[in-house]
This record gives sequence, structure tokens and C-alpha cells, in this order.
Amino acid sequence: MRTLGRSLRDARRTATVVAAALAGLTGLAAPGTARAAALTEVTFPARSAALADTWLPGYAGPPRARVLLPDGYDPARQYPLLVLLAGLGNNYRFWSQPGLGQIAKTAAGFDGIVVMPEGASGWYADWWNGGRRGDPSWESYLLDDVIPEVLQRYRIRPERRWHALAGVSMGGLGTAYLGGRLPGFFGSIAVISGLVDGHLIAGQGAAQSLIAQGAAGAPIDPEAVMGPPDGFYSLGHDPVRLAANLAHTRVFMATGDGRPSSDGEPNPNNLVPDLPFEAVLIRPASDHYAAALTAAGVDLTYQVQEGIHDWANFRRELRDAIAWDMFAPAEEAPSAWVNDTVATHGELWGFRYRFDAPPDRIVRFRRTGSRLAVSTAGAAVTVTTPSGCVRRVPTPGGFDLPARACTRPVVAVRPRVLAAGRTVRVRVTVTPVRAGTVVRAGRRSARTDAAGIAFLDLCVPGARGAAVRASVPGFPAAGVTVRGRGRAAAACR
Repeated sequence: MRTLGRSLRDARRTATVVAAALAGLTGLAAPGTARAAALTEVTFPARSAALADTWLPGYAGPPRARVLLPDGYDPARQYPLLVLLAGLGNNYRFWSQPGLGQIAKTAAGFDGIVVMPEGASGWYADWWNGGRRGDPSWESYLLDDVIPEVLQRYRIRPERRWHALAGVSMGGLGTAYLGGRLPGFFGSIAVISGLVDGHLIAGQGAAQSLIAQGAAGAPIDPEAVMGPPDGFYSLGHDPVRLAANLAHTRVFMATGDGRPSSDGEPNPNNLVPDLPFEAVLIRPASDHYAAALTAAGVDLTYQVQEGIHDWANFRRELRDAIAWDMFAPAEEAPSAWVNDTVATHGELWGFRYRFDAPPDRIVRFRRTGSRLAVSTAGAAVTVTTPSGCVRRVPTPGGFDLPARACTRPVVAVRPRVLAAGRTVRVRVTVTPVRAGTVVRAGRRSARTDAAGIAFLDLCVPGARGAAVRASVPGFPAAGVTVRGRGRAAAACR
């Protein structure tokens, strides 16, 4: 593979090329807002993250998203999920607009829900800001607000294999990074012409290697995003450094080689073809990232084809990712894994963690069978295991996983009182959330989706009611009684 060192011998030329290319990218025209029949627009409030309206590109908050629902969408059916991230200087509309992503046509026939959230020019990171971390907090917004909101609004198939993350350019960087921040949720990721290794440019991190305009029109201070380029926070957001986080994730990656091409669709918003952004930065960075993923044992499919950093190339690469099959089987629950992070909190394969203070270095979580270990972080960490046990761990430190669950599941049913003798569809919510939990009422059963929700057709024969029980793996059985009201006109069948 060609290395960036061979391609970028003249640093001044590189900076000029990158700046010019990004000026073209951020200056792409935004065509009209024509929507496909199944395209909707929703708001995803930033409840837990610092995300002021000033960071949103030209509109008042809360931040928004576009959602493509498949043909014949049935809200009672469970669907696969693709979260699709936009690039630098774009917004949540770009993947769906004519002449740009035109997602309804690009993903025609895709039998899943496509969610395209806002990312602005935020790098999908909680900004360093001199160590204050946040304002804006795009990383926390995507993981803590968008994903849970999606799971509440739509019925998503529960297993990890049915959840994919993809993104273009800056969104490719976000995909590579965030896929490793929530590895137990995303079974596959697709990096589309992504800036996945900014540290190939000597003395510069990913943010430092790009010159861009912020959402409010003011220049971005590169170190405000990722901190010093050789610092732990910048390295802790570098996909190459974090390749092992994706050891159990399927990865598709594609890049152009710098030669202009077409996908046969109208493409009025191309970058100027003689700016070799794809050739001098995206392709070499992708080569280096592919080598790191391969060394980490990741299941990688990597393709290079004709194309520059434009929508014709992006659309073709997304079609190729869909053809690759974003929802092929993926390992559901490995008993051995590592994860490196600089985050203050998160979830890894069902283990939730929160540090007492922000880590002052890259921290490694390692599970080996029945033991979880945490490297030095500069602060203690509180870990909640998948079975509900809470452990406060001084770092470095670790603990053996408890043999028994520490809490009992909670089963909630709505409505809780039914007319006797009448069959009613009830909503059952099981906490803790374990996708695929079996819920039973008599001879009827269902499995919970990715949000811990299942639906049962339930008939209560009389005032004594009927029991609804849940079997959560690793927990004792739990249940609740649904009461009947009035006398049954006919017996339940």
C-alpha cells in the first residue's frame, strides 16, 4: 500500500490542497428539500449533552434528523437499523437531498430504517476545550441521546447483527470511532471515504490537518476539538490507535483513488476534480487504517476504486456497502475483548462505566473470561455489570464477575388492567434491557427488541388476572400480574 509519507513530501503543498478541497466541500450547494414518500424529519433533543443552538448549522434547536422508512413500513414490525453520518460542513439533510446523497434512490429496496442525524462540523467528538470536555458534545449526543431515542421511536430488531453504522468523510471518522465506543450494539460499520488517520501528517492530529468553518461561521480552533495533536485525547480519538476496539465488528471501507468518475446520476455539486483530496489524504489514510484493522484481526472488506471526494463516489460506495450486507451475522457476546477509551462514561458489551473524574490518559478495559480489568486512568471507575452488579474500581484494578445477578428484573405492562375476556395487545417493557428476552403469558410468547420492549396479544379471563413473566439471561425470573375488569362475555381462547 502507498503511504502518506511518500505522497506528502511537501507539507506546504499538502496544507494548501487540503484547505482548498475542504473549502469546496463546505461550499456545496444545498438543493431543494424534496422528500421521498417514506422520508420523514424528526427532532432528537440533546438531553444529556452540551449542544447549544449556536452549533447547529443555520436553524434553532433541538437538533434534527431525517429518517428513511422502508417501502411498506409497518410500525408493528421490527426492522434493521442503519445510522448514517454526514460529512464536514454538511447537515442532517445532505444524505437525503437531490444531487447529493439522494438516499431514497441510493438505498432503494433497503429493508431497514435509515436514520441520518445532525453532526454539523462537530467531528462526532466531545470537544477537548482545554480539558473541559464538551460544548459541543457531539459524541455524547449520538451515543446517549440519538441511539436511545431511535430505539424508543422505532421497533428495531434486537440482535447486534441488525445494527449498522456508516458515514462519509468526517462521518467516516465518526463511524470508525463511535463503532468502537458502542461495540456491543453495532455489529457492522461502513467507512465511506473517511478521514480515518490524521496522524500520518507529522505533527498534526485529525482536526489539525483540516481547515474548516464552524457551524456558526467562525473558524474552528483545531486544538479545541481534539487537544494537542500528540496528546492522549487526540490519540484517543484516532481510529488507527483504536483498531482493536473493532476486533469483533465487521468493517467495510471504501475510498476513491483520486480519478474523477460518475455513478450515472446527476451530480451538480462535485468538487473541482484537480484537487486531489482523495489521493493525497483519504486514500493513504484508508490504507494505513486497513493495515491497522488487519493487524488487529478485524473482519475487514476494503475496496479502492476510481473516484474523488464527491457525491458520485459517496453514493457508489454506500451502494457497495449495502450490497456487502450490513446485516450479516456478527458475534453477539464475546467473552474476551479489549477496549481503549478516553471517554468519561460509556457502555462496552453490556458493561456500563463512569469515571469519578475524566481520564488523564488512554484507558484500557479488558475482559478475559470471568474477569474485567481496567488500566490506570487517574481516577476510580464505577462499573455496572450486565447482571446489574455495581463495582467501584480503583485504577489500575479489576474484579471477578459475580456468579449471580445482583438485581431482579422489572417487568412493566401497559395497559395494566384489561376488559375480561377480550384480547388486547399489550406493551411489555423489561429492565435491564436485554435484546431478545423471552416474555410469556400462558402459551403466548414474544421477544423484546433492542429497547427491551415486546408486544403480546393478551386475554384476561377474569378479575384474578394473568401473569406476564420475563426470562432475562443471567437473572432470576420476574413478572407482573395484569388484572381483569368486569365479567368475561366469553372465555379466552
